[in-house]
Amino acid sequence: MLSVQTGFWRRVPQQCKRRLFARDFTIAIDGPAASGKSSTARAVAQELGFGYIDSGSIYRCATLLALRQGIGAETDEHSQKLVNLISNAAVDIRIKPNTRGSMPGVTGTGRLVVPDVQVLLDGEDVSKEIRTPEVNRLVAKVASDGGIRAAVLGIQRALAAAAETKPASTPGAATDKPAIPGGVVMDGRDIGTTVFPSAELKIYLDASAMARAIRRWDELNSQLKEKEADAAAARRQAASDESAQDSANTATPEPVGYPSVEDIARELEQRDYADINRQHSPLRIAPDAVVIDNTNLTFEQQVFSITDLARERMGLERKYDDI
Repeated sequence: MLSVQTGFWRRVPQQCKRRLFARDFTIAIDGPAASGKSSTARAVAQELGFGYIDSGSIYRCATLLALRQGIGAETDEHSQKLVNLISNAAVDIRIKPNTRGSMPGVTGTGRLVVPDVQVLLDGEDVSKEIRTPEVNRLVAKVASDGGIRAAVLGIQRALAAAAETKPASTPGAATDKPAIPGGVVMDGRDIGTTVFPSAELKIYLDASAMARAIRRWDELNSQLKEKEADAAAARRQAASDESAQDSANTATPEPVGYPSVEDIARELEQRDYADINRQHSPLRIAPDAVVIDNTNLTFEQQVFSITDLARERMGLERKYDDI
């Protein structure tokens, strides 16, 4: 489990702060929305036995707080309120085994099962709520605010320092091969340029606009099916609850519709423009980043490619050349 509060960052001793920039091996994965950063980063971390930080979830938590409190970042006063909210919120990121099989929008052979990420905001599981269309539409605006980015930067670095890591080889096992050092994988839009500019491996994931729109549509459509299943279960429970005197007045959850692929493509285009042109830490390709266009790659191809790049830079043999 990874847990941190922004206020914690201000209380970290100076010697510990220095360690935040000295992970054994850091992999920074950047790219535009729906380019597959999160699922890829999780799979790479799993392959290498590294810790994983879902950077975007922190901004989504800030956005959810803004929506719940009815504030935005339009004025300095609103911005400061939101900075205070995220600074005093407890953001927990937990890695969980995937019990659902392959992920929506992920094309592959099924060899890789990507671990799930549970995001807790002040103890509440908001993993699904931070992925709603409402949050999707507002998160770019929230993330463009300099004060909010500064607050989130502290959370990102503190989470990376606390990331749970494990050696790739079993401790005590007889082997003549070097063990993989501890490390962390973090994805976002400015990880390799701002958060960890000295990362040992920087990846920029990209894909065509339509490919990204289809992936996001698949993800949202999967969420819709889950909501409809939950609504059906609630109706069955209400119907079987004989002690409920007002069961006839129980409101039936209305199905939630999602936009078309074309609508999502337009939203992604707007998000790309906002990310690239924002004043603070805009989306950029780091000069020393390896650019991977995964439009026509399977999920395994991109994950194994990044994993082998990391192994090379750690002085280890490549593992997936024959796959």
